[in-house]
Amino acid sequence: MEKQELIPTQQIGQQTDAEEEKILVSTVEAKATYQKVVQHLLDVNEWYRISTIEASCFKLFDQNGSPLNRAALEGDYIRIDIPGPGTAAGKGFDWVYIEQLEKYADDGSDIDFTLFVARPSRVPGIFGGKIAHFFTDRATSTFIVFRRANVLSVEVHGRNEVPNTQDQNLLDKTRNLVVNGGSTIGMSFAQWHLLVSGILKQTRLDL
Repeated sequence: MEKQELIPTQQIGQQTDAEEEKILVSTVEAKATYQKVVQHLLDVNEWYRISTIEASCFKLFDQNGSPLNRAALEGDYIRIDIPGPGTAAGKGFDWVYIEQLEKYADDGSDIDFTLFVARPSRVPGIFGGKIAHFFTDRATSTFIVFRRANVLSVEVHGRNEVPNTQDQNLLDKTRNLVVNGGSTIGMSFAQWHLLVSGILKQTRLDL
């Protein structure tokens, strides 16, 4: 199995790829580290502290819009607070929905991975709301922890990143275009790189 098989196909707009890799002394150590890394990846509420992401703050919510204090699960929502004004559609925030969460282990091929795919969404608990994100809901962000033998990686792959300007009011449309301008020049990459490197760094401190 190759990691590329786990990532949605790039078809339109921009793409973002951030990856940090570490080679451990042994497979045994890599397996132990993998478990810790997965814990940190799924602890969305702690991303800001772990990775010192100065650009954004992330909080986990359920489908009714109530805050959660646990590891992320399929069906949860993530609220994103980025610098500057938010949108009316998102009540001041951007939102994504965890549409897939998968864990895989195969001793035969000596591979483990955990991934989740997040997609721009409406605000949870609001029926019929507009997509509350600077990208359209064609975009995805795939978060992966992947171990093959003694090699461990943490990755974020953005695909089909298109500005969300359809069916938005003028202020929201302008704001989304401005945020996308920042993403195009590398702000998204910098943010995700801080996340993946921060998770690996925190895991080393835990061991």
